[in-house]
Amino acid sequence: MFTLSHESRLVDLLEANQQWTKSTSQQHPDLFPTNAKGQQPHTLFIACSDSRVNENCLGVLPGEVFSWRSVANICRPNDLSTLSTLEFAVNCLKVNKIVLCGHTDCGGINTCVSGKLNNLRENNCSHLADHLQEVENTRLSYREELAVSDNPARLLSIRHAERQFVHLVTNPTVKSALQEGNLQVHALLYNVDTGLLEKLTSTE
Repeated sequence: MFTLSHESRLVDLLEANQQWTKSTSQQHPDLFPTNAKGQQPHTLFIACSDSRVNENCLGVLPGEVFSWRSVANICRPNDLSTLSTLEFAVNCLKVNKIVLCGHTDCGGINTCVSGKLNNLRENNCSHLADHLQEVENTRLSYREELAVSDNPARLLSIRHAERQFVHLVTNPTVKSALQEGNLQVHALLYNVDTGLLEKLTSTE
């Protein structure tokens, strides 16, 4: 089903790229010449680094979406990568939409729900554990609601995405663009078992 695997070598990657380029050019002959002139993406897509989730779920082509991904789609208010991405996308690229995309079956979410965050520190993943503290803070904030849920992992994915949405809309760069009417921000949930997106919250 997949094009490449763990056994794939560089020659396989390059061959796959040639096949993809040929197929894409046949379907969209103007795409690469247009992209060579620069980018004008309409959307900033913020998502988890999970291999099953990316902007392709929007049905877009290369050049339409500026993407930024992190483990568990975390957007800390004072994180330099978050701040620089938002400034570049909003102030320089002039995107008019930001999509914050959480997803089901997230490894970071599952780690916190199962109470195994500290296990990461014992397995040479202390930086990952520190990164996921944002998810853990969300879990603690909603622990009573999660305790009675029949699907706490899915619920935490939702609450976590909603929390990151708040981080985004209160960011000075994003807040200014929202006030000027130049931007929309949407929090969505991607279901890995169906490929479908669902709306969580939005400025629209």
